[in-house]
Amino acid sequence: MRVWFNQWFSTAYHLIELMRSGSPGKITFVGSSANPNALYRLVSDEWHTEPTLPVSDEYVEYCLEFCKRNKIDVFFPRRGLTLLSRHMEEFRAAGTILAAGGDYKIMRLLDDKAATYAFFEARDASLVPAHLVAGTYEEFCAAYETLRPHCRRVCCKLTKDEGAETFRVIDDTLLRSGDVRRKPGMKLTWDMMRTIVRGYDFSVPFMLMPYLEGQEISVDCLRTPGGEIIIPRFKTNHRYSEVRFDEEIVEKCRTMMNLLQMDVPINIQFKGDGEKYFLLEINPRMSGGLQLSCLATGVNVPDIALSQLLGKEKPWQYPDRSRVYRVANLETPKQLGA
Repeated sequence: MRVWFNQWFSTAYHLIELMRSGSPGKITFVGSSANPNALYRLVSDEWHTEPTLPVSDEYVEYCLEFCKRNKIDVFFPRRGLTLLSRHMEEFRAAGTILAAGGDYKIMRLLDDKAATYAFFEARDASLVPAHLVAGTYEEFCAAYETLRPHCRRVCCKLTKDEGAETFRVIDDTLLRSGDVRRKPGMKLTWDMMRTIVRGYDFSVPFMLMPYLEGQEISVDCLRTPGGEIIIPRFKTNHRYSEVRFDEEIVEKCRTMMNLLQMDVPINIQFKGDGEKYFLLEINPRMSGGLQLSCLATGVNVPDIALSQLLGKEKPWQYPDRSRVYRVANLETPKQLGA
């Protein structure tokens, strides 16, 4: 069996190793990226450097031809995931199972943060935080002025974003003189933000909301015939995360999973305001920290997901759900070669 990962995060290194441990000696892993030094090249049995192409019909054609030429059985896309999901039947006709949500409308919905919020707000308003969408510079300024009196800080991001690339916190406390220990990071003053946004074309709208000061939770989920796998991973201010089976979070995820009806791994992110947790976003793919959830619980989600795509059910069970499991990534040097 041949499994392809295209242009993934470096943590695909761990996802491939988890699949390999579940089916030793049975899988050939094919990796590709436009970056020839991508870390998961080290655990790929075959490697291909992709041409530089935009996410477009041309990239879909490239992926289809790649699958045919390299006899790919299962394709786990990251780059172009939503667009590729529209062509699932074409991949199936080419002999490839595409690991993507079965409904393109749902995939497109999850690709748009504002549309995702509207979808869940219409079904349960308590799931999403207060937010406003801005399609012009004037609407952006008006949204900020509306939200600012009701919170300490406002944050914003584009409605189409991955990995918090466009996420910014508007923080005028940066103006306090002499506090050299404050790290700006993704923070901008209101004047700085206005200067940047004034020159933006708003081809993709902004979403603004109160900056939630509480804990962030990344939940790794998968629907299986044996029930929903739901593993909440609470992020801390330290180098470790805590897997805790918080019933409120588990039930929120179960509700969302039932609405989405997706039989591939998804990642649901929440953040708290000190009193309750709100949905941040949903990624319809394996998360960058999934290996932590698997280590904490002993549930090999990537292997279970791969088996399901092939029509095979693998048994699994939770560990003691009353315990807290602390897990951390250990950074270690790896030589990529010349």
